Amino acid sequence: MAINKTQTKYFSSGEIKFSAIRDTFGDLAGTNVSASDYLRNAGDDVDWSDDSNITPRVPNATENENVATSSNWSTSQLRDSIVEYNITQSGNDEELEFADTNASQWNSNLSKNVPKRMDVEGVVYANETSKYALKFSQGEYNNLTINVPDGGAIYGEGGAAGGGNGGGALYIENTASYDNVSITLGSNGRIWAGGGGGNSGNPGNSGSSISCSSTSSAGTQVNSGMNAERYWNYSVAAAACRSAYGNNAKLVNAAPVAGTVRNRCRGSGGIGFRRGQGWNGLSGYSCNPSWNLDCSFTNYNNIGGGSGGSGGSGGVGQGFSNQGGPGAGNPGNSGNTNSCANSGASSSGNPGNSGGTGGTWGVSAGGSAGFAIKKKSTSVNQGLSVNTVKGSISNI
Repeated sequence: MAINKTQTKYFSSGEIKFSAIRDTFGDLAGTNVSASDYLRNAGDDVDWSDDSNITPRVPNATENENVATSSNWSTSQLRDSIVEYNITQSGNDEELEFADTNASQWNSNLSKNVPKRMDVEGVVYANETSKYALKFSQGEYNNLTINVPDGGAIYGEGGAAGGGNGGGALYIENTASYDNVSITLGSNGRIWAGGGGGNSGNPGNSGSSISCSSTSSAGTQVNSGMNAERYWNYSVAAAACRSAYGNNAKLVNAAPVAGTVRNRCRGSGGIGFRRGQGWNGLSGYSCNPSWNLDCSFTNYNNIGGGSGGSGGSGGVGQGFSNQGGPGAGNPGNSGNTNSCANSGASSSGNPGNSGGTGGTWGVSAGGSAGFAIKKKSTSVNQGLSVNTVKGSISNI
């Protein structure tokens, strides 16, 4: 973490003169210098930017805690006192978060009325959309300015492909009853939220169902009856095939069962029919009680069409990890094909749609953009433009 403390401490050594005290802390115009003017001011809502009538004039700070607030004051109490507390960020820092009690960087001064400023001269970033790049969590903040000069940047993270939400840049939740936290930007300072991720494309529709068929053949045996002279035509044999294999079965051949011809079948010659009538569509007098039939039949079944192709993935939103631009969506995948094994009929699903492009800095796409500034009891006092702040500003 590249955080440098830049405050100046006064009266570290030597004699402390009233003239030097006045030059350091100022005085009330038109009045004589008084020791009571340089007590420590422990008030909460003190606007040091307009101190023409503020008294006492020594800010409340951890460094100034030895300065009396009402009595028993002495000049020696001003040793190493400060008039402001400033820190400067440089280089790259990931996801900085402060609380009003922070001691390591702010020496517990965030809730005190000493003027404070954080200059973001480098880059503070988040590489997770669930976190803000720079966050002042819930607490009381007093006389604090967040300054992002030219060259400084606070970047949120871009939303994930598939419609992920972008991440936020700056979060300040000041619960103090006074509104004296401010944000200032240089003309090229940046507080940029992450863009939303692009949605994935819709899958393609499945192909229409298709009717498939397969033809088979098999044999069956039929008894024509005990009466050798019974009239037995084609329809009887065909009905036997249908009875055995279904309504779409057809008779393709018939032959008498050998050795079953009746002795008294006149003129049959052992061929199954009375002489002179024979096959001829199986019409005539049957001389055989049993016949072997060859049947052909077709089975039908419906199968579903090919499944649709999956949609293409969306592009990532522009953010710290993707600063060059939002990601483009990928094309959808081709649909699949189902085919009948025998007839060759087929049906294919439609290809999936392409995924959507991610959003640019602070712009929603499939997912929402992050907040550039999410704040409470905080104002943007300088430098606000479409180039310095990308993304929405919202009150908590």
